[in-house]
Amino acid sequence: MTARLLAAASMLALGLAALPAQAQEAEATRPELDAPRDWSATLREDVTTLHAVVMDSHPGPHDALNPEFRAKAETGLATALQRAETAGDSGGWWWALRAYVASFDDGHVQIGLYDSNGFPTRWPGFLTAYRGADQIVLARDEADANTPPLGARLIDCDGVSAARLAEQRIGGFRGRWFLESQQVLFGDWLFMNASNPWTPEMRSCRFEADGQTRSWTLNWRGIEADDLAARRRATSARGDYQFGLATLEDGGMWFSAPSFNGNPGTAAHTALTPLMDEMKTRQAELRAAPYVVLDLRGNGGGSSHWSELIAQALWGDDWMIAHQLPAIEGIEWRASDDNLKAIQGYFDEWTAANEDAQRINWARRIIDGMTAARAAGRPYWMDANDQSAPEQARPVPPQLMRGPVYVLTDSGCGSACLDAVDLWKAAGAIQVGRETSADTVYMDVRNDDLPSGLAQIAIPMKVWRGRQRGNNEPQLPVHAFGGDMTDTAAVQAWIRTLPET
Repeated sequence: MTARLLAAASMLALGLAALPAQAQEAEATRPELDAPRDWSATLREDVTTLHAVVMDSHPGPHDALNPEFRAKAETGLATALQRAETAGDSGGWWWALRAYVASFDDGHVQIGLYDSNGFPTRWPGFLTAYRGADQIVLARDEADANTPPLGARLIDCDGVSAARLAEQRIGGFRGRWFLESQQVLFGDWLFMNASNPWTPEMRSCRFEADGQTRSWTLNWRGIEADDLAARRRATSARGDYQFGLATLEDGGMWFSAPSFNGNPGTAAHTALTPLMDEMKTRQAELRAAPYVVLDLRGNGGGSSHWSELIAQALWGDDWMIAHQLPAIEGIEWRASDDNLKAIQGYFDEWTAANEDAQRINWARRIIDGMTAARAAGRPYWMDANDQSAPEQARPVPPQLMRGPVYVLTDSGCGSACLDAVDLWKAAGAIQVGRETSADTVYMDVRNDDLPSGLAQIAIPMKVWRGRQRGNNEPQLPVHAFGGDMTDTAAVQAWIRTLPET
């Protein structure tokens, strides 16, 4: 396989949702979280199974470049089993599992509840979220005078600094707390307790407001789910984004793709398929526009198949070949029976749906490679670049885009969204907006149910070798937007002021 073909095939991510268990309806009646059961035994069984799946199918246990992986997995398992000794309810079960998953610091190792109702939650009458490096009060119970005012900055609680509190109480159950994106997306969890027994409720906190520092005694109490959701929206950096291609008043063109889900039948797939056709139909208009914005706000990933098609529509194949990303060394697929079964399932689904031949052939190649590796007793099938026949130098093709192409990102951009940013920036796009999320070199997830029937997990099946963007490395904008990223009108007005480089 040539370097060019491998680069294209390697970006055909399977396209599972960020929280797959919450995005799919159960095919049968599921047990309920509030049903009586032995939660200690449930936690032991679920985490032991989860650990076994990781060791059987994740690329990490055999990764010579990540020698700490096995020790990290074993430490996480030991912590969860220790917690199982005192786990007395569903909250203890859930948050112990979340901590095990978070310990990998890998956004592609995931867990999601089938019960979308979640857990009873308590709060002290206010919520904070990150604004820059600080935790700021952004929502409060206006009827409670004994809560810090809006805009107050958290200093510490019970003698522990605000930064350390967030790292322990949020990062310990979400992972990758060194990323700005994690802090932006999950910072409002500091003063919510969704039945987590492993984070005792704080008693007293100090806040600074109007140049004065004051201590506040916290009065924790329950809050209804709808009320909490409404208050969280006041702190959220998430918006309601829609798919589309529009021409703005100044002639600029705005393409919006809040998801790259590649699974046939999903809302994203249904929206993106005709949108790709529209881009081809309006290709001359796009190329002649004074500028084009590729809006990825809200996009958490999916299939990189879409970003390839978008690049072809804008810049053309010749330009993309001349400006392709440096070839990775290769891809190692963990050759487990369950991984092979997952790829076979996608091959069957794509074939039945008459999907793009490139995707179908990609799956067939992996099936053949994994099958051979399994027969030989090897943990990996290596899909390596073929450097035996390097391409001859070609003249640089003409630039077909009249104006600059801006790729607009927010903190939620991960997985195939990051692949899109990589690809488009190599073609000459200018990243604007906010710092993205980041992903590891472990990619392409598959799903498994846990024995309890209460949750589903996602485990990556391959590892990239020699990727240009490093492990857990975000993409940084050339021009950073300091306002509300969900305010489309404000973002559009700001982009009109940007230079073309």
